[in-house]
Amino acid sequence: MKMIARLFAVVMPMAAAVADVEWKAAAAKVVITPAEPMILSGFAGREVPAEGTAMDLFAKSLVIEDAAGGRLVIVTLDLVEVPAQLRSVIAAGLKTRYGLAGEALLMNCSHTHCGPELRYTELEFLGLDPGRRERCLRYNAWLEQRIAGTIDEAMGRLEPVAIAHGRARCGFAMNRRLKNDQPGGEPYLNRPNPDGVVDHEVPVLTVKDSEGRLEAVVFGYACHNTTLNFKLWHGDYAGHAQQLIEESHPGTLALFMMGCGGDQNAYPRSLPVFSFRHGQSLATAVEAVLDAGPKPLHGTLRIGWDTARLTYESIPTAAEIEGRLATGAGYEPAYATYLRRWDEKRLYAIRNGGLRDHYDYPVQVVRFGEDLTLVALSGETCVDYSLRLKREYRGPGALWVAGYSNDVLAYIPSQRVLHEGGYEARRAMMYWSNPLHPSAFADTIEESIMGTVGRLLGP
Repeated sequence: MKMIARLFAVVMPMAAAVADVEWKAAAAKVVITPAEPMILSGFAGREVPAEGTAMDLFAKSLVIEDAAGGRLVIVTLDLVEVPAQLRSVIAAGLKTRYGLAGEALLMNCSHTHCGPELRYTELEFLGLDPGRRERCLRYNAWLEQRIAGTIDEAMGRLEPVAIAHGRARCGFAMNRRLKNDQPGGEPYLNRPNPDGVVDHEVPVLTVKDSEGRLEAVVFGYACHNTTLNFKLWHGDYAGHAQQLIEESHPGTLALFMMGCGGDQNAYPRSLPVFSFRHGQSLATAVEAVLDAGPKPLHGTLRIGWDTARLTYESIPTAAEIEGRLATGAGYEPAYATYLRRWDEKRLYAIRNGGLRDHYDYPVQVVRFGEDLTLVALSGETCVDYSLRLKREYRGPGALWVAGYSNDVLAYIPSQRVLHEGGYEARRAMMYWSNPLHPSAFADTIEESIMGTVGRLLGP
């Protein structure tokens, strides 16, 4: 694997530094709730249009500049995913308009399951009504413009600020992988597991202006935004948390960054009142950090970017797929429809260029001087990754681990989860077509990712 960025690079200056100003920053937000009927995304079996808006969805951008002129752009989205194509467009715009390298952009989604579908590739549009395709493409273009607008707005009004970091805890997330003791069926069920592994940490980054007013708050938590399953646009618990923080601190922008919550759910769930209560709990944890007084951050930005090479268990042949499609052999009855669709897409890919044999998985590491290191992992990352990184991290300062960043390409199981089996390990792969995966990941996935993170973190 070619090393893209083994060592950290200080983002090149964009403007003359002001000697006595350590940080500059500004934030902006914009509504990204669809303006026309679109299909809700998130739950595989719920291909229905939204019936209205219960809470607006937002894109928010925070631009941070250090004393040397290095810049970091954080974009958070009340959407189910960050497609690689979307990030590529936003990164290209930053390069054209501001000369910023792509590694300076960190995009994260809340993974709300009450947001619109995001389809970019011809493979994703196979068999769909042409009108649905056109609505998706229109939304993509509109979304790209809205996100770019928030970045431009923030870039245009950077001001001296103080930046600090703190952390608290919040307890509504629970591991959702429960061992199935009944013979037959999946080895692990999607059920509450009170004995399962969790990460309850709530990391918080605060931005205050020269008068001490709170301008922006970035906060994270590792838990699926699946409290709600109704047919309305909504930001789920993360939307409530952001809204409550902004209401309590007028003039402040609250940005939520999803953690490694691939195998974590909020419990209880399925009723709107629970979504609000969980959001209230998370907002209260953020307030605890504000009350305790977060630690000021000093130094300069250093941003590292590299990709881990993820390989697959197997690569099916056209003959194998054609045989299954012809006979139906090997399809589990409960999932036969989805397995058949997966085979049809894989066969289409083979006939139009072939299946991929690996995936270049993005890893990003951002250092705020020696006080805070933020590791941004791609995909629906399972919680083992954040727990392991926190156990093994030996660098200076605090560590923040985010999942669902830059390219939400699939579930990212740990080696343990992959060996145990279940939804996050294998079955979920059949629902992905951007990108299309030939099979489940090989059991080298965790060490490949951790090795890449380790190289970026250094000794």
